[in-house]
Amino acid sequence: MALYYPMMVEIKGKPCTVVGGGEVAERKVITLLEYGAVVTVISPKLTPALEKLAKDNKIVHKNKPYTTGDLDGSILAYGVTDDADINKRCKQEANQRQIFINVGDSRHLSDFILPASINRGSLTITISTEGKSPMLSRKIKEELESIYGEIYGDLLDILGAIRGKALREIPSIQDRKRLFHHLIYDVDYRKEDPFKIKEKLWDTYEAFKEGL
Repeated sequence: MALYYPMMVEIKGKPCTVVGGGEVAERKVITLLEYGAVVTVISPKLTPALEKLAKDNKIVHKNKPYTTGDLDGSILAYGVTDDADINKRCKQEANQRQIFINVGDSRHLSDFILPASINRGSLTITISTEGKSPMLSRKIKEELESIYGEIYGDLLDILGAIRGKALREIPSIQDRKRLFHHLIYDVDYRKEDPFKIKEKLWDTYEAFKEGL
């Protein structure tokens, strides 16, 4: 059984290839574009949404069936056609070129799987059952979404700004640790007024600094 290594990868500006032009391919392409990838789609047919992306030059479309060599230069790939043989050939090429590939719903052919995720600005929470129960992943995601609301995106921006200022203004590592612990553990952000949280955090920072 595969043991998946959890990591987050920056793909902005990096080449990714999707073999297939159906609805599954469309979802993969849209997600890749959201994270800034340079996407090439290999397929003689595209969904209307993919056709529009190609027309708008948001993706590179190679209007042809997959042939060996199409994955050259990619950092990751998807084999998501409705032809199992083509998907297997994509896997073989990816292995030869040491490219990470996800092959449709086939766990045993995939080098990576996509976990369920929650995005709140710079906060990303992922949930994976290693493909054993996507429905359980969905349930856990829904539960976490109710706990970690949109306020956490704004919260992270504020905490990041405070951390940057603290690194410049508070020389003691131990004092900074006490500050960050206080900001994180002593405030229940779910009960705070989103419109007042920024002011409260900065006031807390200034009061802490004055008390040193």
